[in-house]
Amino acid sequence: MGRRAHRPLLEEAREHAQRVDLERAEHAELAGLDLPTYELELLPEGVDLAGLYRLARDLRKQGPI
Repeated sequence: MGRRAHRPLLEEAREHAQRVDLERAEHAELAGLDLPTYELELLPEGVDLAGLYRLARDLRKQGPI
């Protein structure tokens, strides 16, 4: 495997690291507002009825604000 074959993977890793950094910064900014929040998981398969039930379950577990 040549160097060129590694470039797409390295680019993907770099983009992922940037997304993680941005997510952390935004999370810290929201936490600094001292307002109640909920956290929901990403539904990679898209939102369908089962996904909505999963999100509802997660919200119930986190309790009322």
